[in-house]
Amino acid sequence: MPQRSLVELTSEDCFALLSGERVGRLAYCDAIGPVAIPVNFALAGHDIVFRMEPQNTAFASAPDMVAFEADRVDDSQDSGWSVVVRGRLTTVDLDDVPMLLGELSAGPPRPWAAGVHNVWVRIRPELVTGRRLGERADPLVI
Repeated sequence: MPQRSLVELTSEDCFALLSGERVGRLAYCDAIGPVAIPVNFALAGHDIVFRMEPQNTAFASAPDMVAFEADRVDDSQDSGWSVVVRGRLTTVDLDDVPMLLGELSAGPPRPWAAGVHNVWVRIRPELVTGRRLGERADPLVI
C-alpha cells in the first residue's frame, strides 16, 4: 500500500464507523502490563457494550479507565480507518440489562466463544479519536 496522508475524523464520523462493526479490541493494563483483547460489541448510543463469562478473570485487575479500538483496512481499495474510544468501564447490573437492550441500535453483542456470557460491560466514552487514510503522500527520499 502506498503511503497516504491521515485525515482526522469527527466524533460523529467515528461513531458512524463503529456502528458498522461488531468486533473491536479492549485495551487496558493489568498486573503484568498493557494488554488488548478482541471483543464482540454493540453500541448503546455512544457507549460500547460487550458481554463476557462470569469466570473470566481478564477484567478483575483492569482499571475503570480503558481504551477500545476498532478499525478496517481494505488493501484492494487502498483504504482504511481506525477509531479509539477512551472511557470508563463499568459492569451492568443484571436488573438493568432489559433497559440496556432497548438502547442497543443493532441488537445485542453476540460472543463467538462458547459459554454463558451474562456479564454485561459498558464503556462510557470520555475521549473519541479517529483517522482514515487520505490522499497519497509524496514518497520519502532517504
